[in-house]
Amino acid sequence: MESADFAAGYYQSMTYIGIVILLSIVYQTRQISKYISRTKWPLVPDLPYKREKSGRIEAEIDNQPREAVTIVPDVSNIHSAPTVYLHKFINYTVSLITIGDMSIGEILLFVFFIVINVTFLLLPFSADASGAETLSKRCAYLALANAAFVFPLATRNSVFLKLIGVPFERLIRFHRWVGRTIYFLLTFHASFQIQQSYNNSVYEALFGTPTNKWGFLAYLSILIIILTSHSVIHEFIMFLGVGLGLYIVDRFTRFILGIGSINVIGMESIQSGVTRIIFEFKDYYEPGQYMFINFSNLKPPVSWIAWHPISFSSAPSIMDDGVHFASIHMKVQGGFSKNLYMKAQGGAEHTRVPLNLRIDGPYGKPSIDFMQYRTVALICGGIGITPMISILRDLVDRQVGGMPIVTQAIYFMWVIPDIDSYQWFGSDLRELMARAETLPENKYLLDIKIFLTRSTTTPSSMFFQGRPDFSVLMQDIKQYHGSGDIAVGVCGPGIMLKQVRNAAIKATTEDDLITSKFTVSSNLIR
Repeated sequence: MESADFAAGYYQSMTYIGIVILLSIVYQTRQISKYISRTKWPLVPDLPYKREKSGRIEAEIDNQPREAVTIVPDVSNIHSAPTVYLHKFINYTVSLITIGDMSIGEILLFVFFIVINVTFLLLPFSADASGAETLSKRCAYLALANAAFVFPLATRNSVFLKLIGVPFERLIRFHRWVGRTIYFLLTFHASFQIQQSYNNSVYEALFGTPTNKWGFLAYLSILIIILTSHSVIHEFIMFLGVGLGLYIVDRFTRFILGIGSINVIGMESIQSGVTRIIFEFKDYYEPGQYMFINFSNLKPPVSWIAWHPISFSSAPSIMDDGVHFASIHMKVQGGFSKNLYMKAQGGAEHTRVPLNLRIDGPYGKPSIDFMQYRTVALICGGIGITPMISILRDLVDRQVGGMPIVTQAIYFMWVIPDIDSYQWFGSDLRELMARAETLPENKYLLDIKIFLTRSTTTPSSMFFQGRPDFSVLMQDIKQYHGSGDIAVGVCGPGIMLKQVRNAAIKATTEDDLITSKFTVSSNLIR
């Protein structure tokens, strides 16, 4: 019976490993295919181009006048109806009490994970004995099997991230699922063991034997982990050795990489409480990534150990010109960001002593590759613009530089309270628009819209009053561009993320004229 109970945990571990290997093969194959395809210059077709003149439609392509005709978007079907509706179904976001927003796909993954555990919990083995004792021991072994994977799911340099290409921001949710499942399995095991040992004395049931004593203390430690969400070293070396080793390697790697200081080139306080910092950065990073920063001499001793997540606001394409600088923008939202802002202002309490900057990262990435889509919509709210403008700049730089890129049309939408907030990135947006104007208008499009939620006036046609209706915006983009998958990136308040995701899913349709699929990336750190 003992070996059969152990076998359940062993086979479940092998099942997990098999799933990881399968996902790794699929992801790595797609990466190789994507890399090969990037070496070929893409064919850049004309955008749908219309211009009113004397009440008629005149079309001009490559500056060659043609007969007055109406140019309409390509409306050929590129996805089957089942594909479109499956995409809509698995990406629709719902709000769950005590859990938060989850897509249907994530819910299905969670159900699949539970099914695996229940299957191996109840699956009969030839050496099994009947009764609750077998079920209790099997719960313990299955908890250990799950524990072998809980640590790799919580590391930013996880082997899972490298193999299957899932960003840390999405893996951490699976880490929580596995941790809570371990707790529930061990709760049943501990309850049964205590019940069996109880003989008119609670103390004897808990501490009467070495097994009960150490088992109860181990359960208390797991309870503390669940309540505080901190990691702790368990004594189950056989199952946790590999996972714990990977966790230690991750923490050690982050410690080593964060020792060296980064040269701060300059910093300035921008209107409405935003600090802009430019620093030397020679490592490669992807647009939309984030890092952890530490200013050890900002306000010691707290600043010695305080690390803060922040997105890059610059784009890695700047390095193609030999400029090894990067930038971040941080809005005043707490004590650290307030001290940083006052430092940038150079107040009496904050002298111009150079900041000692340390970096841990970069980490994460958008869940979709924007330059693989002909049409891209980037939506941001407030300071959530930082990763979005990094992606925008990278796309425009690649277009202007003539690099292999699929993206032709870019829609950028920024929701802010008033015109003061526009000053955070106003000069950057104007620069990007000026560069985009050098591109042929029948090949490329950059459309920027700024929505002012607290303003009664709009300085130019680029500005709009009130909050946007994302459903209408998605429909307009689809109607203009016709067939073709559309990538949507969003970063901002939680309610905005949900509205954008559901608006994109709603706009995903299949009929006799148009098939469009919106793919949304919303796991960006700002």
